[in-house]
Amino acid sequence: MQGTTRRNVGIDALRVVSVSAVVVGHAAPGMPGADFLQIWRMPLFFVLAGFFFSDARTLGGEIRTRWRTLGVPYVVWFVLVSAAVAAMAATPWPFDDGVVSRALIGGAFTDMPYLAIWFISVLFFTAVLMRAVVGLPWWVGAAISAAGLVLVELPDSAAAYTPLGIGLVPACLGFMLAGFWFRRIRHRVPLPRLTGPLAVAVGLGAVALGAEPMNMKWSGFGTFLLSPALAVLICCGMVLIFAHPVDDLLSRSRPAVTVVSELVRVATLVVFLHPVILHLAQHALGVDSQALRIVIALLVCWALGVLVNRTRLAPHLTGLPARTPSPARA
Repeated sequence: MQGTTRRNVGIDALRVVSVSAVVVGHAAPGMPGADFLQIWRMPLFFVLAGFFFSDARTLGGEIRTRWRTLGVPYVVWFVLVSAAVAAMAATPWPFDDGVVSRALIGGAFTDMPYLAIWFISVLFFTAVLMRAVVGLPWWVGAAISAAGLVLVELPDSAAAYTPLGIGLVPACLGFMLAGFWFRRIRHRVPLPRLTGPLAVAVGLGAVALGAEPMNMKWSGFGTFLLSPALAVLICCGMVLIFAHPVDDLLSRSRPAVTVVSELVRVATLVVFLHPVILHLAQHALGVDSQALRIVIALLVCWALGVLVNRTRLAPHLTGLPARTPSPARA
């Protein structure tokens, strides 16, 4: 009988870290050391998407899959968050006027409580573009990515101010391709265990020495080519760290595997819901501490996500089927 391959719980933990980093970045944008977070927190989503990019789908299959996992939650959460905006309009803590209409456009026009939806739409279109170019010679994707990075780096670039942020897609393709190529290189070339920590240290060290961080939502890709390259270096280093040492550690504990498995399945819900919780924590509950707001948002969102994931609402709110008793296998 052919055996099954154990799911890498370390990589799942990295996905949980990536979502938590989004919450931290939105709750405390000006915190000390924010540059060390900004350089990798958004590129990591695209690098991981490329790292696990399937070779088996057709273009139509890619669109259907991404619509189910990203598009449906995007539409559902847009409606739910818009309902929350309307409900809070009559309270002492309303959202700004026009946030719904701006969020309809997407991209850099989005604001609280639609802070994270811009990269969901960008991720969707980047994956579709990736499917279109992945079977072509490698230089085609590289050329599109380079052109995209030039576009976003132009003075007063309007790439981010396009419907659904689609102008950011060619530049973000570079991160997805980097993850795609990195996985293939990693399987062909054995890498010492110190490679991961060294890559992260070099990338963060460059930021400490003055390399610009990135804020991709507003076409902020830092120093041309250098900042994206540092982001890729850090992200690939994190993949190596979490895929091996962290996985070795977590896989020894059944409770740790269970917790990570539960949390990673509801990451999409956390991405959409956390701005509403942050807003309520600050304005309705009067929580002044950024750290406490982060804790509240993470606990509430993850807990609600785990509950939702056991209902028929799961496919609409998380993009994945409802949780079943049998363990997931990769």
